[in-house]
Amino acid sequence: MSEEPEQSLRNSIRESNENDQQAIRRLHLEAFGEPEGASVSQLAIDLLADETARPVLSLVAEKGAAVVGHVIFSSVRVAGNACAVVYIMAPLAVAADLQKTGIGTALIQRGLELLGERAAQVVLVLGDPNYYSRAGFHAGHDLEPPYDLEYPEAWMALELQPGALAGIHGVVRCADSLHSPELW
Repeated sequence: MSEEPEQSLRNSIRESNENDQQAIRRLHLEAFGEPEGASVSQLAIDLLADETARPVLSLVAEKGAAVVGHVIFSSVRVAGNACAVVYIMAPLAVAADLQKTGIGTALIQRGLELLGERAAQVVLVLGDPNYYSRAGFHAGHDLEPPYDLEYPEAWMALELQPGALAGIHGVVRCADSLHSPELW
């Protein structure tokens, strides 16, 4: 991808607002399809209203006036590490007809940049290692998920501050909206 389209993608990303909620719901429904889309779209809306997710960073990508991508980064607590500034990225969606065009990657990169500016130390994700490793996420860290995972290699972390993972270990406590075994 050339520099110009990447800049264009970056320029189409902004923080979401209350007026975006229905577009965000529709996007997740469409991107994930049935039956998963209903629960993922509800999760996105619930996280936006969840006080235990604060602070939260919600970004949308637009094409024209349409919301075509969305990602949420919500804060988590790590048992025994009260000062750690850690976020989890979930959910991420891109319109079905625009997947594999760089929108998801652009949303992730912009989110990581903004979180870095806000002194975040680590970002976590539960997802496809083949996809998220391209953004620098990796397994093999000492942050434990809140529930046992069928695919532990999908539980990945990314340091926003060099060496941050060396000093943080323990069980992660997510926002109430994410703290449900069926989501893991």
